[in-house]
Amino acid sequence: MKREQDIEIKDELIVRYLAGEADPEEAIALHDWLALAENRSYYEKVEAAWNNAYPAKAPRHIDARRAWDKLQGKLEPTAEMWTDRSASRWKSVWFRVAASLLVVMIAGLLLYIRIHEDKIAQVNISTLHASQRVGLPDSSIAILYHNSTLLYPQYFGINKREVSLEKGEAFFKVTPDKELPFIIHTSVADIKVVGTAFNVALQPGGLEVSVKEGKVLVYTANDSSYLEAGSTAVIQAASYTIVVKDSVNTNSWGYATRQLVFKDLPMREVIADIEKAYPYSIRLSDKNINNCRLTATFDNDSAENLVNLIAETLNLSVAKNGNVFTLEGEGCP
Repeated sequence: MKREQDIEIKDELIVRYLAGEADPEEAIALHDWLALAENRSYYEKVEAAWNNAYPAKAPRHIDARRAWDKLQGKLEPTAEMWTDRSASRWKSVWFRVAASLLVVMIAGLLLYIRIHEDKIAQVNISTLHASQRVGLPDSSIAILYHNSTLLYPQYFGINKREVSLEKGEAFFKVTPDKELPFIIHTSVADIKVVGTAFNVALQPGGLEVSVKEGKVLVYTANDSSYLEAGSTAVIQAASYTIVVKDSVNTNSWGYATRQLVFKDLPMREVIADIEKAYPYSIRLSDKNINNCRLTATFDNDSAENLVNLIAETLNLSVAKNGNVFTLEGEGCP
């Protein structure tokens, strides 16, 4: 990262500028360097980290003209050329000492930010008997299922976006950013994406990852695999090996999308999917109702409307008591 004047744009120079300690030559070099979009993006990430570390300091803006005028002023001869050379030497020594200390402080700040960026102000979200929608620092969304725990930093660092699913299940809708991959850590495997929608279910025996949109990388200490939309990975906790299936049960994330699709499914499976997606229970007056099969699609319907439509389709009736629906009728042979 050099320009024609051989001033290399490093993190230390950027932070020195943000601290108001950069020389005019350095400010001009930084201004030229920021002409590239990718450099501007990197600068903004460093600036964001600086502002988080020092919120009381207002962001600085590059003023190339002011820096150039200041530089020209330095190049003009002044009466200072005739001052005591001994005093000038002492000033020069002290300046070099101060500059060295500043560089050490800047390096320490950057190292601290990079090491601790995932440990600062950790947020812990735990659910019990209801799902919860969580907005993440990059505008990504996580919808936690019942009895689930998600850990994430109050803000993401300049190099990565990382969260931890400690237990349970969550559906993620990740904001695309190719420069900052999004990583989900679990006790069985890690998932890495740049922007997509997928479901992660941490179970006692392992992990299941199913992809709704885009592409994800699932990896363990022993194995790794890319998953396309419409595929599912199953990882056994005992072996950490990944088995990929070219299919998904879209109803498994119905708790997050409230979209349910049934294609000639027995009522036993239909009821299980509905009870996962909605905070209601469904009872049957006759066990033969489990033998009935249903083909239907529901998109963000209320639970009451959904159950009534199913009852009408199968020639059943519905009784409701609190959070419990009871389907009544003869059922199917």
